[in-house]
Amino acid sequence: MHRSFPVLALLLAAAGSPAFSNETEHHETLVINGCPIWPYTRCPGADLRHADLSAKDLSGADFTGANMVRVDLRASNLAGAILDRADLTAAQMQKASAPVAKFRGARLVGANLEFTRLFRADFSYADLTASNFEAARPMFARFQYARLIDANLQETKFGSADFRHAIMEGCLIRYTVFLDATFDDCKGCPVGW
Repeated sequence: MHRSFPVLALLLAAAGSPAFSNETEHHETLVINGCPIWPYTRCPGADLRHADLSAKDLSGADFTGANMVRVDLRASNLAGAILDRADLTAAQMQKASAPVAKFRGARLVGANLEFTRLFRADFSYADLTASNFEAARPMFARFQYARLIDANLQETKFGSADFRHAIMEGCLIRYTVFLDATFDDCKGCPVGW
């Protein structure tokens, strides 16, 4: 039995070393042009052009009026985020999760929202020209007065979405579902749903 003591001593010494430590490492907060990147951050009007915010938790963040041209938000958490009047031209938002996010009056020209979860998101007055919503899930989302010109809406599930007074022209709607959607005074919206 006395031979196991040196082995036990080595194991105990190794357990105390940094390689075996259970302590979490300290990570510096990412700050871009004065905007800290974390949940519930307040960065209205921030300059986040070309920023890599992929897979970041930005739930509840306020980016009202921010310049987010070509921002990378792939797989990010935007639950409850406020992006009203933000410029998201050519933003990469594939597989993001943005339930109840607000994009009112935002510019999403050429934005890629493929496979994005947008339950109850608000796109009222937004410019979605040439955007890609392929296989997105904007159920119960609002598109009142929104511009959907030449957008890819293929395989998108717009269940109970509100398109009142929207403009929808030249959109790809192959296999798109508009079940229980509201189209009152919508220009170019599909009929027969």
